[in-house]
Amino acid sequence: GFLFGGAAGIVRGAPGFLFATASAIQTFAIGSTFTGVRLGIIHAWTTESRSTTPLDRTKASAIAGGFTGGLIGFITRGRSNAIPGAIMFTLFGAGGQHVYNKRTAAPSAEPKKNFWRRMSDKSWTPFKVLTNEEYAEMLKEKMLKLDVEIAIIDDKIAGLKEQQRDEKQVPTSQPSEDKDRSNSSD
Repeated sequence: GFLFGGAAGIVRGAPGFLFATASAIQTFAIGSTFTGVRLGIIHAWTTESRSTTPLDRTKASAIAGGFTGGLIGFITRGRSNAIPGAIMFTLFGAGGQHVYNKRTAAPSAEPKKNFWRRMSDKSWTPFKVLTNEEYAEMLKEKMLKLDVEIAIIDDKIAGLKEQQRDEKQVPTSQPSEDKDRSNSSD
């Protein structure tokens, strides 16, 4: 708090030592009040048979933050800042404790699913995660369909070649008949 207050005083063009001292006093008051209230709440909620849960610690931090913010806001800035201070410090206390709980939580036993696997588990998405065997079976079916299509196209090509061969043979006999007709009319 002292260093931050000194820097803020220098930036504002005010005496750095005064700002540093005021900031250090406020930081000490906030920190000690928050810590004292939070530890008192946790001590009251803890018994030999029951330890605190992450939710209990979050509640304790929210209550301590609200009390601290309201009290320090009232003392340093007046009655009009008690409620906004209590609200903001409640949010800061609960939010900070929640983030801390998430970061320090023990990793779960089951591995975390990747994005596509989580999406495929939803009922409203068209995605489906395939196993290697399912994918291989799907590829075999597609290759079988392609083989059938290739066979059909080969049959069509053979039919067209045969038709083309037949057409080449038929036209050679027609012109000779035309010559015979022209000779007989003379």
